Amino acid sequence: MLKKLISLPIAAAFLVSCASVSSNDDFNAAWEAADAKRKEAAAVGYEWRDTKKFLKKAKAEHEAGNTEAAMKLVAKAHEEAEDGIAQHAREAELWASRVLK
Repeated sequence: MLKKLISLPIAAAFLVSCASVSSNDDFNAAWEAADAKRKEAAAVGYEWRDTKKFLKKAKAEHEAGNTEAAMKLVAKAHEEAEDGIAQHAREAELWASRVLK
């Protein structure tokens, strides 16, 4: 019985550490994907003003243990980067219609 009582807290601690590793891996993967998308938008000249700020704040939130807030910020940065790339594609098509003839 004593072995079971001792092993239960150890098992719980192991599960918590595995969950945090998983959430850490998930955050790192999401952050890397958002940063790559940001760099893609920057390469075509359409990086939005706050995208890098969101990524920086997401990293700070994650380090403080606020995983949910960090993931929301990463998602927002990723969305902004995608929007910047889409804006570039639209502008590449539409610029000629704005030129006076």
